[in-house]
Amino acid sequence: MKKSISLKIGMLFFILMTIIELSLFFVLYTNISNYQIDEILDGLLTRGGSHRDVLEKRFDQSTLNHVALMESETVTEVVITDNKGEVLSSSAPIDLFQRELIKEYKRSPKDQGIIIEGQWKTAPYVATLSPIIINSELQGNVYMFSPSSIIRNLITHLSQQFIFVMGLILVVTMIVVFTLSKLVTKPLIRMKEETEKLSSGETNVELNEHYNDELGVLAQSINRLSEDLERIKQERNDFLSSIAHELRTPLTYLKGYADIASREQTAEVDRRKYLEIIKEETESLTSMIHQLFQLAKMDENTFAINPQICELKPLLLEAKEKMYPLISTNKAEVNIDSSEGIDIYADPVRFNQVIMNLLDNALRYSGGHPRVFIKVQNQQKRVLITIKDEGPGVPEESLPYLFDRLYRIDKSRSRNLGGTGLGLAIVKEIVEIHGGKVEALNQNGLCIQLSWPKEGSL
Repeated sequence: MKKSISLKIGMLFFILMTIIELSLFFVLYTNISNYQIDEILDGLLTRGGSHRDVLEKRFDQSTLNHVALMESETVTEVVITDNKGEVLSSSAPIDLFQRELIKEYKRSPKDQGIIIEGQWKTAPYVATLSPIIINSELQGNVYMFSPSSIIRNLITHLSQQFIFVMGLILVVTMIVVFTLSKLVTKPLIRMKEETEKLSSGETNVELNEHYNDELGVLAQSINRLSEDLERIKQERNDFLSSIAHELRTPLTYLKGYADIASREQTAEVDRRKYLEIIKEETESLTSMIHQLFQLAKMDENTFAINPQICELKPLLLEAKEKMYPLISTNKAEVNIDSSEGIDIYADPVRFNQVIMNLLDNALRYSGGHPRVFIKVQNQQKRVLITIKDEGPGVPEESLPYLFDRLYRIDKSRSRNLGGTGLGLAIVKEIVEIHGGKVEALNQNGLCIQLSWPKEGSL
């Protein structure tokens, strides 16, 4: 079973916060408990020092009894001895543990008050020693005892409070973390659901783009992807529909004329005429399939080009020479205005394909005795190549679609002239693969402008 992303993020942050909180609680608990223990021990040492100060001023039985009487009303105990360790007075009966401590500690180093027992976890008492110094002579000691249970009870109570607070904070942390993780992952889950729709073929996706962070950028990207997929889906459907239409017409011609030509009663002259029509339609189909194959390779990025720095004018002259049969048939005129020594970065074969396609288009649709002008303008980083005819041009509303696949302004006229509606689409693909741009304008005829790079950026 897959765990949701909100659960994973929540668990991760909860573990992280738990580690941080436990670390902070440990440090805080240690500091507070040590402070409380030190405060009790220091208070015991201070109390013993106060008794010592009183006895140093008046070291007699009356004062001894007074000190013992004062401590008899508290939880602490006092034992006062002479300089030989003999007990002079005490606030309570002395047990074995106290007697052993008194026996072990008969004098304080440097005659200062010290803690002689601080092991509150195991010992029954914590204890201090305060020496009684009169006229620079040790006259006795004041031993203060406090039950270790006081410290243990304090630490136990403090531990219980810390455990309760820590448990409460962990519960609150868990609620907050998992709530926040739900809020954070909610748009991600929504995006996941929408992308699953995309993968199943639905393209009607609309995500909230108002997040002012990476989620907003991701939502915008998914929305754009949805729009692109919808556009591609529509283009694919239109393309398939157009292909079906384009293939159906010549195939209908082929079948019809083949049936007529195969009849025995068909005259030989008519049969040759029909066979010639079949040949023309077959050549048209072959050209269309070849162009579709080229476009398919471009879409798959398998359309190979081998660009290099080459001089432009010889390439234009070569393309004109290859178009000579069509130029001659149409009694056309092709003028090339280009200076010597202008270089471009192009695959010569593909560049010739572009120029020949554009010349073919200009010669076919410019009417009788067409004139075509090719002008070259040398710019800083690019070369502007203009191919202009003197034909009727195209409607302004058709200019943006002129390079779309299978787009024709006049389908019947284009078919009669042998066009497939793919030549200009191939031109655009080849130009853009080289890093160039192509644009169509109306300037007393159709004008195609190519902006071609001088240096490679592939």
